[in-house]
Amino acid sequence: MNDSTVANDTWQWYKDVVRSWMEDPGVEEHQGLNISALMMDQAYVVAETDRSVAVYSVSDDCFRCPFELQKSLSAGFDSWWVVDTARRSTWRVYTDTTEQYISLRNTTGLLCQLRPNLGEFGVYALNVTGGGCDMRTTKEPVDIYMRK
Repeated sequence: MNDSTVANDTWQWYKDVVRSWMEDPGVEEHQGLNISALMMDQAYVVAETDRSVAVYSVSDDCFRCPFELQKSLSAGFDSWWVVDTARRSTWRVYTDTTEQYISLRNTTGLLCQLRPNLGEFGVYALNVTGGGCDMRTTKEPVDIYMRK
């Protein structure tokens, strides 16, 4: 590796660090989503499903709280929404319900349960099928801890 390559790598690292301090997502747009519209501690989830389902979540900070409806999804339509990344949460995907709140004990119609690890300014794809749920990262979040 020559001095020019090292200098370029160091400069890129420096720019990334400064962006993270300024809460800069690094890009304006990703797959049609306006990344610059996200606020601090927010990310996008894009969902695709082969059936009508409802996505619920509960924060790890909440003891004995019910799951709260985040988004109702229709079969065959891509949907997206903004999620809070400041605290970990548990998600559940249910079929045949659109209630605002669901008890922790209620597993009727439960298709899957997830504990996504979401980061600021990330974009995540949730795929829901009859066989279950899968979540993957389509845009990496900003590393607010400035790891090299």
